[in-house]
Amino acid sequence: MINSRTAGLQASKLLIICLISCSLGCDSTSDRQGGNQQANEESGHDPVRNVGLGTISKADQANQESESDKIRNADIRILFIGNSHTYFHNLPNLVARMMEHQHSEKKVYSKTVGVEFLEEVGNDPMYRKELESQPWNFVVLQAQKISMSGKYEYSKQEGIDFAKLAKSRGATVYFYSEWGRRGVDGDGATIEKIYESMAQAADVSLAPVGRAWDIALAEKPDLAMYAVDGNHQSEIGAFLTAAVFCGQLTGESPASLGAFDYQPIDKNTREFLASAAAKALTIKDEDSKRR
Repeated sequence: MINSRTAGLQASKLLIICLISCSLGCDSTSDRQGGNQQANEESGHDPVRNVGLGTISKADQANQESESDKIRNADIRILFIGNSHTYFHNLPNLVARMMEHQHSEKKVYSKTVGVEFLEEVGNDPMYRKELESQPWNFVVLQAQKISMSGKYEYSKQEGIDFAKLAKSRGATVYFYSEWGRRGVDGDGATIEKIYESMAQAADVSLAPVGRAWDIALAEKPDLAMYAVDGNHQSEIGAFLTAAVFCGQLTGESPASLGAFDYQPIDKNTREFLASAAAKALTIKDEDSKRR
C-alpha cells in the first residue's frame, strides 16, 4: 500500500504567519487512511504531501514598500520557501524571535513565500524575483515532492538549481529536512536522505529537523509533537523545529533556548526540546566531519 504525506487540516484552521501578514491556505484533502486514499492507490496515483496556497491581500500589496524598508533595516534577513510544514504555527517568525532572544542587539526579519511543491520554484518567475529583490542572508527551502511508497521519483533539479542561485547571490542556503509521519518507522530518515542528496548536489547545507524529532520522540514517545493529523507539527513540534533552525543559523548551540519565553509550553519541556535540537546539530556536525 502506498503511503502519503498530505495536508489534513481544514483551511479555516490556517495560521497567518508572514511578518507582512501574507495569507496562506491549506486545502482540505482526503484522510490518509480513508476510502479516497485507497481509490488513489488502486488507480496507480502516488499520493504525496500536498497543500494549497492563498493570495496576498490588497493591504499587503500596499505594504510592500514598507516591507522592503524593514528587510533592508534588519541585521539578519531570512527567506523561507515552503508549504504548511514551514508556515504552520508561525514557524519563521518563531525562529526570528529565538535568534533575537540569543542576540538582543540584532534585528531579525523573516519572510515566508508559500509553495505547493519545491519544483515550482523553477517554473514560476515569482520565486526568483523574490530571491533577487532583497539582500537575503539565509534562504531555507522545503516542500520537495516525495513518493512515500518509494515507487516514484520526482524532479529534484528545480530545488537544486534554486539553491545554487541563492548561494550565488551570497545567501547561506539550507534544505529543511522534515520530520516523519507519526507511527511510520524510518520515515524521517527517508526524507532526510532525499534532502541530503539535494544539499550535496547544490553544495549547501541541511537543517536536520527530522533527526531532532527522532531524538526527542525516542526519549519521550508520548510527547505531543504532532497535530491531530499525525503529519503536521503541534506547538510543541514547532518549538523544536524552530530551535533547530535557530542553532543552525546562528552557529550556536540552541540548548539555552529553554529560557525562551514560549507560553504554550512549560519550561521543563522547552529545556528538553532545546537539548534535543542541540544533540541533532552536534550529530550532524560530526557526520559532516567524517565525510
